Amino acid sequence: MNALAKAKARNLHEKYCISTPDDLVDIEKIANAEFLIVEEAELKDCLGVLVNSGDYGLIRISNKIKEPGQKRFVIAHEMGHFYNDRKFLRECDEGDIICLKSSQIEFDANEFAVEFLMREEWFKDFIFRKEINMELIKGIARNFGVSLSASAIRYAHLGNHPVAVILSKNGKVLWSVVNEFFPYKYIPRNYTVKPGSGAYGFFNGGNGEEKILINAEVWFMADKKFLNGEDMILVEENLWMKNYNAVLTIVYEDKHK
Repeated sequence: MNALAKAKARNLHEKYCISTPDDLVDIEKIANAEFLIVEEAELKDCLGVLVNSGDYGLIRISNKIKEPGQKRFVIAHEMGHFYNDRKFLRECDEGDIICLKSSQIEFDANEFAVEFLMREEWFKDFIFRKEINMELIKGIARNFGVSLSASAIRYAHLGNHPVAVILSKNGKVLWSVVNEFFPYKYIPRNYTVKPGSGAYGFFNGGNGEEKILINAEVWFMADKKFLNGEDMILVEENLWMKNYNAVLTIVYEDKHK
């Protein structure tokens, strides 16, 4: 966690008396109050752009983004650039927004965005004594007005149950985020979704399984722990995003076995 980016997000909360997620319903209004104009536009190969001029800025959001939660997160990400680095022009694609690239600048913008929209105390209060499952991820997304992916990633970082979060597209792993306490750590990018996974069926005929028990090898056969002969039975839950030909997957240990 970048302490400075986190502090800047909290400063905005204090400046506008934001004490709950409900106070952040209209993020564009807050951006406007900070002399940031927000508009939708046709962007090539970008989800968001910040054009900065001193104490003023223009945030442009791709008009191809249909999900309100994703739109809010991209706006918050660009606000992060405005407060963190003030470069004249920032163009951010999907890899920047979810930090697939090893850029500290993009990481800091995301740290601002997640703290601004899902402040750590609010998030921990919301998940307190709740078991991890896809319904919880959906509940987080509704409560904080963010995308399911952002909700799942935030849980992986702050949640109280070990979990791996995986996004697959066109049958390949696009990205994965693993909680520090989860027994396995490594899934290669572009890893092919295997037949033993419930996600496999969504890419092969559309008949995947939303919840299934799996062997760890289905996702983690490249992990050192698995290579050392340690296999486990895990719970896998999937959310099929048909319009994107993508599947959001969470994998966790079965607490009731």
